[in-house]
Amino acid sequence: MYYPHQIQDLIIEFSKFPGIGPKTAERFVFYLFKKSSRDLEKFSQLIKNLEQVKICSICGFFSEKEICSTCADHQRDHLVICVVAEPQDLMAIEKTGEYQGVYHLLGGLIKVSQGVGPEQLRIKDLVQRVQESKGKIREIILALNPDLEGETTSLYLVNLLKPYRLKISRLGRGLPMGSDLEYVDEITLSDALKNRKPI
Repeated sequence: MYYPHQIQDLIIEFSKFPGIGPKTAERFVFYLFKKSSRDLEKFSQLIKNLEQVKICSICGFFSEKEICSTCADHQRDHLVICVVAEPQDLMAIEKTGEYQGVYHLLGGLIKVSQGVGPEQLRIKDLVQRVQESKGKIREIILALNPDLEGETTSLYLVNLLKPYRLKISRLGRGLPMGSDLEYVDEITLSDALKNRKPI
């Protein structure tokens, strides 16, 4: 026995979401199945509203207008650019309340094994921002994951931006609070030693 195609088709669509398997997709569909017509209409309208979301022409983040609220904010330091891979990374930094510069969203990381090269990312746009600033940008912060893809992308960007003689930095790395040294991987421990600070 099979589900009606309306249910089966929706299960297949939900299964395409990252990290969602068929069982979880099935639960999503049955959750929606129990909702009223009004709730389903509201849910479908929220999905439809995604079509109205724009991509900021400067940083590449989501926006309701041509330029996002961060890039349009004159209180932010537009001479410091924090480069991130994904929107979630930007939001994580923004939630700290510590950073007052602007951002540049790459839209991913260089992943040669998956066919993602520099051309598929917003790297040209970053270089263009640097060129258009005519030497005014003080610092580029590389806030990329400390894994193989993140390190590959960082190295590529450092080499690409070197001729512009910018200050290029990256997030401090080291031991997370409460961790045991014996369980920490070698890269993290190595970074912790390199980024040690006087007491």
